[in-house]
Amino acid sequence: MNDSTNKDRVRICLLTPRGAGAIGSLKAWGPGAIELADRVFRPAFGARLIETPPGRSRLGRIGAGTGDEVVVSIDDLKYLQILESIGLARFESVEVHCHGGAAAIELVTRAFVEAGAERVDASRWTIETSPSGLIAEARRALEGASTTRVAKILLDQAAGAIDREIVEILEMIDRDPDSALERIRRLIARGSWGTKLVEGFRVVIAGKPNVGKSRLLNALAGYGRAIVDPAPGTTRDLVTERTAIDGLPVELVDTAGIRETTREIESMGIDLAIKAYKSADLVILLFDRSRPLDRDDFKLIDELAPFAPIQTANKADLACAWSETEVERIGVDRSRLVVSAERGDGLDVLIATIADRLVADPPPPGSAVPFRESTLRTLQEAETRLKQNDLKAAVPILGSLFTKN
Repeated sequence: MNDSTNKDRVRICLLTPRGAGAIGSLKAWGPGAIELADRVFRPAFGARLIETPPGRSRLGRIGAGTGDEVVVSIDDLKYLQILESIGLARFESVEVHCHGGAAAIELVTRAFVEAGAERVDASRWTIETSPSGLIAEARRALEGASTTRVAKILLDQAAGAIDREIVEILEMIDRDPDSALERIRRLIARGSWGTKLVEGFRVVIAGKPNVGKSRLLNALAGYGRAIVDPAPGTTRDLVTERTAIDGLPVELVDTAGIRETTREIESMGIDLAIKAYKSADLVILLFDRSRPLDRDDFKLIDELAPFAPIQTANKADLACAWSETEVERIGVDRSRLVVSAERGDGLDVLIATIADRLVADPPPPGSAVPFRESTLRTLQEAETRLKQNDLKAAVPILGSLFTKN
């Protein structure tokens, strides 16, 4: 039998990229991984590794001769035992952090191999040791995380945050179905924004021609992406730019100015803008405070009301031409959502407002956050079953989340 297909063998892989670095991180897993690691690890002081509680870091050495100085920890066994109790795979695993040079990594890896482990590529760790489909998906998504904030949330899911939440819900369905339903609803609420973490949120800037939409996009993006021209109606097509707002990946969309027009090409741009509003996660409705409000402004307020836009007054660097009545009519607070896309006045408040609208109630670190549409649909299906008091149907629906594709 070929050893490469023997799943009962301990495997070891390098998790960090190859090449020179400060630290090299390795993972050893499989039946007997803890015992094997205990044989190659020489603690600097204290008890053997096998006698160390999971999650506690130990300093010592691994490798021939003096070996390399390493930090080793056993992964969370309690969580793995919970998975095993409901019929899911369990993997003993140990994490090793050594010096990042190629020689040090090879010295530590060779010690494991000589003790009986199989050296494999990191992709095997993702495929073989993900206890569930949720963790496997989180690990894959983590590779493409576009911001540090997204990476932290996905790392929590890859470490089992959402799995543990589902396991706890499964355990309480029979004894307390109402609490189980409430926790599912909480997950669904988080999923409404969690599913945007990988692809990004879509924020559309709306308004009449020449209110400063393109300049605002440039200001939020941090550089000149959109063409700015004083002539009304310059933007005909959608202009998009990917950026990050409070650590959230965002696609900003600059649209054609909305106004009554008989010009065919401008009308086409307006049609695209209206479609963009319908697909947006958030709309910013921009006004020019240096000019009196007119019929087109108030028409936009009514038409965009279903999208609950952030109403923002631009051109704070110019004298305000609005009356108090007009200010009250559009709902803009002079002290808050008044900006100058030209000078940058008020952009920090607008950015904070955007972030708050996209993720209104961010959970504490380590919380479960659904980040796939398929997961969200499964949770919604389970919610429906629980509302119907069909507990037997809800259990396998939730259990299907652990299946690896």
